[in-house]
Amino acid sequence: MAVPVAHGFGVGLQPTTIEMAAEPGTRQRHVINIANVDQGKTVSLTLGLADWTLDRNGQIELAPPGERAESASDWARFSPAFVTLEPGESQQIIVDIIVPAQLERPGDHRFALLASTLLPDSRAGQSGLWRKFQIASLFYLTAAPAVSSPAVRDARFSLTSQGNQVINLMIENTGNAHARLEGNVLIEGKGKRVSIPISNLVVLDGTVREFEAPVTAPLPANPQVTVSFENIFAPQSAEGAMPVKTYSAPLTVTNARLALQDAAPVLEQE
Repeated sequence: MAVPVAHGFGVGLQPTTIEMAAEPGTRQRHVINIANVDQGKTVSLTLGLADWTLDRNGQIELAPPGERAESASDWARFSPAFVTLEPGESQQIIVDIIVPAQLERPGDHRFALLASTLLPDSRAGQSGLWRKFQIASLFYLTAAPAVSSPAVRDARFSLTSQGNQVINLMIENTGNAHARLEGNVLIEGKGKRVSIPISNLVVLDGTVREFEAPVTAPLPANPQVTVSFENIFAPQSAEGAMPVKTYSAPLTVTNARLALQDAAPVLEQE
């Protein structure tokens, strides 16, 4: 099940992401601010914990606490468990984390702090029904020795079902800690080059992530794509960041009608 991580259903959680070192036998405390940003209604929320992961397309998937192998839900305690917020009101949630003295494995461990409520369903034809809404703060706890090792495996041009031009990236992280990528996709050829900035792209440990970036300009003829990233979460580096090996190749076109700069016809590509 996918959940929003910021300002869902008139409620905001800050911070939405917490990255921390998991040193065996240590204790840490974090403060999460929960706010009712709706100026017109009071909202009551139940707090709880869950395991979480990202699917191949980056959507959050939740599981009961303790179900996943990388779960850190048992390490966390929080207070309060229930809050009622007037319009514009906020409150602090205290999260205490005790890392076990002995860890079964190094690398990433994760849990989510959830805030949930039931609200009337406002969709047409749903009168009298209620829906469950959830919002989450995501915790990453990384135990040494940890390595984040992302690599771009493929970059292709295609059209969405709505007819929008996109670049599809496939990125693999073979490390035991997540990667957080910042960088740029550059498309060059005959004509104006196209530059696409990308930020805050997370690839979990031991997973493959597919990411879709919009292309809002015509492509040059004979396009070549270059993907340049910096991994700003690299626990194996003293600086905490490392460059990712640059990916460069002729741009593959998949099931799209490719509009090229400086070209009169629209070329069919398969």
